[in-house]
Amino acid sequence: MASITILYPSGHDFDLKYYLETHMPLVSASWGGDGLQSWEITQFAADLPYQIQAILKFESLAAYETARAGPNSAAVFGDIPKFTTAKPIVLKGGIQAVEKVA
Repeated sequence: MASITILYPSGHDFDLKYYLETHMPLVSASWGGDGLQSWEITQFAADLPYQIQAILKFESLAAYETARAGPNSAAVFGDIPKFTTAKPIVLKGGIQAVEKVA
């Protein structure tokens, strides 16, 4: 499994309502068939360097790369200016271990 972390820097406009109600469902619809398994969104405190974090879980890094290069990505990436002026930072890697505690 792969984890894709997207960080949106603070100090930029960010429409969280649009992001949650429109953009993330678009991500699900666009990449769900390409191995996207889940996503979660965290909003950080205003005094931190990043305001929003998205973590996308894919079945593999190869699946993420396929989704990112696929025809549905134009809609996903083209939607970003509709909710923020921030340039996101993307970190990606293979998950090495998971433990569910409760």
